[in-house]
Amino acid sequence: MKSAASFSKVLFFGLLMLAMSAWAQKVNPVVIRGNADFAVGEEIRLIAYEDLITYTPKVVSSDMVDRNGTFELSYATPEVRLVQLEIRTSRAEFLVEPSKNYEFTISMDAELFNFFRPQDYDGFLQVKNEKADEKDLNHKVNYFTAYYNYAFNRYYFPIVYDRDEAARDSVLAMIQQKFDISYKPLDFYQSYLFYGISQLDRIYWQKESEKLYHKYLDNDYILYNNPNYMEFFNSFYDDYVFSSLKINREDVLISINDSVDYRMLFNELGRDEFLVNERIRELVIIKNLGQLYLNHPEFDKAHILQMLEELQRTTHFAEHKPLIANMISFVKKFSDNQLVKSVKLKEANGKDFLLGKLKGKWTYLHFFRTDCLECVRELMVIREIQEMYKDSLRCVGVCLDFDKYQLQNFLNKYPQFDWEFVHFNQQYQWLNNLEVNSLPDYILLSPEAEIHERYLPSPTDGLVDYLNRLLAPAAPEDNNPMFHQRK
Repeated sequence: MKSAASFSKVLFFGLLMLAMSAWAQKVNPVVIRGNADFAVGEEIRLIAYEDLITYTPKVVSSDMVDRNGTFELSYATPEVRLVQLEIRTSRAEFLVEPSKNYEFTISMDAELFNFFRPQDYDGFLQVKNEKADEKDLNHKVNYFTAYYNYAFNRYYFPIVYDRDEAARDSVLAMIQQKFDISYKPLDFYQSYLFYGISQLDRIYWQKESEKLYHKYLDNDYILYNNPNYMEFFNSFYDDYVFSSLKINREDVLISINDSVDYRMLFNELGRDEFLVNERIRELVIIKNLGQLYLNHPEFDKAHILQMLEELQRTTHFAEHKPLIANMISFVKKFSDNQLVKSVKLKEANGKDFLLGKLKGKWTYLHFFRTDCLECVRELMVIREIQEMYKDSLRCVGVCLDFDKYQLQNFLNKYPQFDWEFVHFNQQYQWLNNLEVNSLPDYILLSPEAEIHERYLPSPTDGLVDYLNRLLAPAAPEDNNPMFHQRK
């Protein structure tokens, strides 16, 4: 009995310690409350970047702006993260600190808010933190950025065009009078400042990579979630495996195309003095395999994917696992049927419309807005194309007006547009995933309702020739007056 009681007491205290440990590790969520009077009835989304190489966006919280203009969002994060607020297609970017509460007042120019891409006209959500003081991280970061830009612009021409050392020193002197620029990797703000001036050194030392590497990368810390660190990292190692004179491109080709051997690639790149750090080397490989996949057709895409998937299973660096998963999704996303079959659009009459059920024919998606004159001109041409290829091609107009009722008004105005039209149904994440950022835009689906081609020629410049090559058996040249007209 005594030993049983002792055991129970030990068990109780063991469970208590586990519970206390779990409580200590629990992260209180960031809470963002505020007012957005201009956006009553709209959805507001909080978007976090899952990594700062692929910049994969993830909606981590959303709310509807109520009739009083208020909203509340929450997001659990153990470290400072770069996030966005998004309403419709208008955005604002800022940093959130763990367990902190924010009180925001958000405003937006009414005219720009109705644009599909307001940032092209310097239209952004204007976010004011009602409780911010001089110690607030975003206040400090914005002040540093504004002052850095002011100092840099004063000496822009002698630095950029003449690489004038005195001009560079003058900028540094101005900044150092107001800010402590020192390497403190465990302090987010100090690291933000330190890597914030790297742009100046990248310009001045553009032909002296050794100096850049030893100052900014030759250390024990990779600051995965610090935007200024990762901006420098991405710039320094951009397309590095393909373009660096320090790497034998033939050996890279052999390791990927012939041997499909990640370890061979890893060891080969280890000969480069800027890749001796194994953690950095693996990070560079992840980034560059994605670039080789997308930009360099001489490299076997299937083998690159195979190497990424192998690395995801075998990496020793826990921070790299989600990044590798994001890179795999990033390079595959336009061949991933999820972007088609999972989306639910709306017909003008309000009925659901599922792209994933459009099988049996090629499907040409034309993204447009009813107030876009170029879009309407293209629809006139699509009318001819639809008739020309009616046996093998289906055209679907995807309306991106924020007001869904505009589609029916548009179709009443243009009864000659008698093919299928749907509304995007406020599927903003879908548009972001498809990278529909400007209008008009186009996507071609295969007869299996999968993305065949993401970036197509426009209807007025090259689409007919493209379709003739694709659908030649169904549309012989001799019977195609439009082909002869453009030939």
